Amino acid sequence: MYGEIIIKRTNDLREIPDELKNIIKNIIETRADFELAMVEQYSPWLVNAPNVDGRLFMAKIVSDELNHGWQLIRLLENFNVNTEKIQNARLGLHLLEVSNLPLFNWEDVISYVYLIDRAGLYQLRAIKDIIYEPLANLASSLAKEEEYHLHFSYNVLRSYEEKKRMQGALNFWFPRAVEMINQLNNVIGSKLYLEQLNIVDISVNEFIKSVNEELSKLGFSQIDPYKTMVLH
Repeated sequence: MYGEIIIKRTNDLREIPDELKNIIKNIIETRADFELAMVEQYSPWLVNAPNVDGRLFMAKIVSDELNHGWQLIRLLENFNVNTEKIQNARLGLHLLEVSNLPLFNWEDVISYVYLIDRAGLYQLRAIKDIIYEPLANLASSLAKEEEYHLHFSYNVLRSYEEKKRMQGALNFWFPRAVEMINQLNNVIGSKLYLEQLNIVDISVNEFIKSVNEELSKLGFSQIDPYKTMVLH
């Protein structure tokens, strides 16, 4: 329907066709739920992180994700959406499957930040030029903070002594990061919508290749996420 229509970047939702507007709303809802779910998943580690540096990082990341969720909730108000369900969702009720899993140990936490936050960063980069300007601007801002989260997890992985334990956590979370990207792509649907919304297609293969190359440099084994989908 919109294949030959050029839709300019705008602040005004009235200038965006309803079908595309609904996809934008779904993107924001999914992202808001994801951010608020991470607050719930990370919060126990404010006191349970193994050292002061870890606890300080958890305080930073919980604060960041809560602020991200709040900003996205405010953005949803432009769509006249009732956000109570998202704000009140708890473990087991979140939109993305990966958001419904607890983090049992520090290896889970670091692997989650390194892989799941990375998948989330790929999404933010994909939508940073979306036609709805308030979301484009917010995505660019959030991406900068997510990059800091990844930097911390990278440094932990680089110096982590219990490589075998960490490898097990990475094996568990990698396929779930890939699954998350697929779920995020499904929110958008047709590649035609990608073009009209000015969203970059998130390449699962590129994600897998990039992660595995970095894992090798960090001294970990490469992972086939399609063969390591195991129960926790």
